[in-house]
Amino acid sequence: MTGSFLVDFDQPIPLFPLVSVALFPQTVQPLHIFEPRYRQMISDCIDRSPDGDLSRSTPIALAILERGVVGAESLGTPPLKPVVCVGRILKNHRLPDGRRNILVHGICRALIRDIDEPDEERLYRLGRLRPIESPLADAPSPVVRQALKRLLEGDRLSRMHAAEAVRDWVDQDEVPIETLIEMASFVLVKDDQIRYRLLQEPDPSERARIVYGELHRIDQLVARCDLQGWREWPKGLSWN
Repeated sequence: MTGSFLVDFDQPIPLFPLVSVALFPQTVQPLHIFEPRYRQMISDCIDRSPDGDLSRSTPIALAILERGVVGAESLGTPPLKPVVCVGRILKNHRLPDGRRNILVHGICRALIRDIDEPDEERLYRLGRLRPIESPLADAPSPVVRQALKRLLEGDRLSRMHAAEAVRDWVDQDEVPIETLIEMASFVLVKDDQIRYRLLQEPDPSERARIVYGELHRIDQLVARCDLQGWREWPKGLSWN
């Protein structure tokens, strides 16, 4: 089920640009806030929450830089990829010098319709967004859970330290398959292009297919590496 009903899309939402996808719905990302414009952003979001209740703070949208690197000509207003993950501040720790360490919990995917650029008082950008997920979308087939379980418990992927938590989630039937796919995307998929492809995909069944395909690719890659014995390593260095 999409969490877009938790967000008021009639209001502009602060945009926090990053080099790559750092958040999916149902996942949590720590962020260190040090630039003045984003310190102001987080302060504004928290200050607007009734009685300091972070669950009612203004949401923020984690956006992705279009080219990954900001040039001098677009410093402050770099081009952004169109799809973002909207999240809400889960924890906030303000340091004595004004920097902050926060946790952001992902809520839903959204599309940037328009951007309000910074002005004399507001240092950060605001996005006018719309959700891209349908609450009526079909959940992935139950066979996806078993297929992921077989891969993650196999001889090769079971060696991945990062896969341990996902294996635990696979065995918990109370964890919806859509949530499991989001967690696997966040923890196990490292390729930036595939991560963004997963973020911009509105169909949960298609996301499941992409995640399974990527994990199967990694499994086959490890299988090929296993064929290279240590005696064949060039100059004693692993092929990995």
